[in-house]
Amino acid sequence: MARPTRRGAATRERIIEAATEVFARRGVHGTRVADIAERAGVAYGLVYHHFRNKEEILSAIFAERWAQYVAYLEDVAGMPLSFRERMGKLVHFWVETYRVETDLMTVMINEITRSYEFLESHDITAVLVAFDPIERIIAEGRESGQVRATVDARLATYAVLGVAEMVLTGYVIGSLPRSDQAAYARDEAQLLALLLDGLSAPPS
Repeated sequence: MARPTRRGAATRERIIEAATEVFARRGVHGTRVADIAERAGVAYGLVYHHFRNKEEILSAIFAERWAQYVAYLEDVAGMPLSFRERMGKLVHFWVETYRVETDLMTVMINEITRSYEFLESHDITAVLVAFDPIERIIAEGRESGQVRATVDARLATYAVLGVAEMVLTGYVIGSLPRSDQAAYARDEAQLLALLLDGLSAPPS
């Protein structure tokens, strides 16, 4: 009985991966279930065996991938590192995830985090849990003297995530074109400097 279960799980994962690729190219509204089946290399009816419709596939992408994302943020929040080091890990994670998993990040940005339709039909608290570990990182940095004592940790969390989302959006829509790993590495360094040191030049 274990073999069909493993086979079914593998098929489900193949459908999710195929849907992620097709959604990234065509958007959810422009995608047919038949497109997903063709990309996954499975029978049309097999998609419906695992999912009721393409919207349910999108929900699965969110539930599974977002859970992995939040788990990583929690891991970073628990690391015995300096505030600067932990922020560096967050910035690297955001940029590197787009570079390595472009389709996934495109779907997360276009079809989930920036989609009022998706957010209205799902529990917003599932999205907001990603804010908690970042807020803790900032609050702990403030308590240890590595962040200014006057910083509102929650407000700063929204600012950090807003910067990350807009940069990733720039990648997704092509307004921040990057062609190689070195360009992404430069972005990481500059983003970290902006988040930690601001825009002002040191006084002469």
